[in-house]
Amino acid sequence: MKILVSGYYGFGNVGDEAVLGAMVQGFRQYLPESEITVLSAAPRLTAELDQVGSVSRFDLPGILREIRKADVVVSGGGSLFQDVTSNRSFLYYIGIVWLAKLLGKKVMVFAQGFGPLRKRFNRWLARLVLNRVDLITLRDEDSLAELGKMGVKRPPVRVTGDPTALLEVEDKSEGRKILGLEGIPLNKPLIGVSVRSIPHSPRSEEQCFKHLAEKLDALAADHGLLPVFIFFQCPEDMRQASMVMGLMKEKSYAVFRICRPDEMFSLFTQFELVIGMRLHALVFAALNAVPMLGISYDPKVRSFMKDIDQPCVDLDATGKMSKLIDGILAKKTEIKAVLESKREMLREKAAKNFKLFLDTFAGEGEVSR
Repeated sequence: MKILVSGYYGFGNVGDEAVLGAMVQGFRQYLPESEITVLSAAPRLTAELDQVGSVSRFDLPGILREIRKADVVVSGGGSLFQDVTSNRSFLYYIGIVWLAKLLGKKVMVFAQGFGPLRKRFNRWLARLVLNRVDLITLRDEDSLAELGKMGVKRPPVRVTGDPTALLEVEDKSEGRKILGLEGIPLNKPLIGVSVRSIPHSPRSEEQCFKHLAEKLDALAADHGLLPVFIFFQCPEDMRQASMVMGLMKEKSYAVFRICRPDEMFSLFTQFELVIGMRLHALVFAALNAVPMLGISYDPKVRSFMKDIDQPCVDLDATGKMSKLIDGILAKKTEIKAVLESKREMLREKAAKNFKLFLDTFAGEGEVSR
């Protein structure tokens, strides 16, 4: 079976690259003879890292050629169908799906978090196109509700989970080596901190970072916890991290190394606590049973934290951050036990994406069970 994957790949975002790695791993497990091609902003790098075929996402003739060759076009994972960060990106991703359907191809929307879509035309276009795909899987119930409100009712729609829960990391000690190479002390407990920009809301960003800096100072001074900033998107996340670090009085550290998904995953084994805005910082923390607080700049963050029964603070309520973190530290042992129990649930939900793919598209191309 020939599978063409469209998503936010080749831009150096560790979370999205982890999603792609998990998708490739899953397809090869369930369809060992499948041929996978990925649309990427850096096709040579994607081909090398994931051992797949790859074509530039900006090469329209190449995209058309690969769509014609594919048995199934897969859109996902991530949050592709939203217009908060960029209207142009939404039109690109929905356009790939529309092209595939115009060329008579089977299409699956794979483990996506849907929305928000704020523009009326975009909602109309999404309803028009997505009602013509063959299967939709979503990573949270909120996305299901949003699709229902929009009137996407024709294809089968199932709630599954983020595929990164299936990632296998062979050497979890790599994280300790990376910290050592970055000059970060290994004899003290560490807090992993992941921040990012807050689209179109500089005032919320300023207030959030102020509260975060104050709490990190208190944790360092009162508990001896060392803040370590990690970057899921370089260099973008560095700017926000430097803003928080500049507001702090206590010493903090950062991992400047550009990490592969497996290296980033291994870093989380070294943290006592994670405070995260990036969704996959929280996913990696959950998979390593690390207590965490989510900062919800986007509905997908709150949806995930609700799914694993962990605390989350909205941008307009970051003043509550300090009390929530104190509560996490007081119940750290119990929280780790809860997260251990959630791990298998996350993996089962992730695997469901591939089982639904097989059930729906088993007749397409050469399928080997």
